[in-house]
Amino acid sequence: MPEGRQYYIIKEHPLRIMSKCKSHSKGTLVSFLAGICMLYAFLNWIPEILSLYFPATNLDLMAALPGVDEQMLSRLNGTPLVIYVYALFFSGVVNLGEALYALTYIRNRKVEYKALTEGAPLYLKTLGIYILQLLIVAFWSIFFVIPGIVVALNFSQAYYVLADDPDKGVTQVLAESKMLMQGNRLTYLRLLLYYLPYLLFGYMPAFLISGLIAGMKLPVAGLLIISMLAELPVFAAHGYICLGRTVFYELMINEGFAYFKYAGQEAFREYER
Repeated sequence: MPEGRQYYIIKEHPLRIMSKCKSHSKGTLVSFLAGICMLYAFLNWIPEILSLYFPATNLDLMAALPGVDEQMLSRLNGTPLVIYVYALFFSGVVNLGEALYALTYIRNRKVEYKALTEGAPLYLKTLGIYILQLLIVAFWSIFFVIPGIVVALNFSQAYYVLADDPDKGVTQVLAESKMLMQGNRLTYLRLLLYYLPYLLFGYMPAFLISGLIAGMKLPVAGLLIISMLAELPVFAAHGYICLGRTVFYELMINEGFAYFKYAGQEAFREYER
């Protein structure tokens, strides 16, 4: 950014950003989405398998607390605790891997699967970012939902900031993300809403399959495998959203499409001058 400027206000319409992503990913989109699917499979499938061996749920934990209505708990669906624990320890490094992978793809117009794991040496820093972010968002969510959403939007660029400069500390990364998002929160939220149909479409196979197998007498392992495979369209939808989020970050740090200086920049610079 030019000296003296603290942030750039994005004026590009979400549909324009989506169009640029489409142009950039011609011929390579499937390969890119395959990498995102691998990343989300690591984050989601492993804890789902572990839940077969560690079936204790959050409801079991709540039932152990004094004064809890057990009849009310019996009407709720529990989530295995191992899923929460796994997400706590691995969501941060997966988020950084996604940022590195997507930035490499946008800047070099090249799919490099090795970028998915290049954030591993920064594991402790990613864990710190994830935990601190989680605590701050949870604190502000106490004061109704909107403050929590605002804080979550402020921190949405944290892993991209870290990907660009791994030497930055946890609090510095979060502070710079907040600075970048000043004046851009609503535009970013609009972009996510434009991608919402892709996410809903991705969930449709899982929804339909869950209804089909509900009455079948299948082994637990078989049901799990079917459910896991049905999640692949959801992972792909997240990959498509990831493209838009990454380009949004690039717009903020480059101050518009006209200043992109990347391999394959013609996909973004076309008609800009």
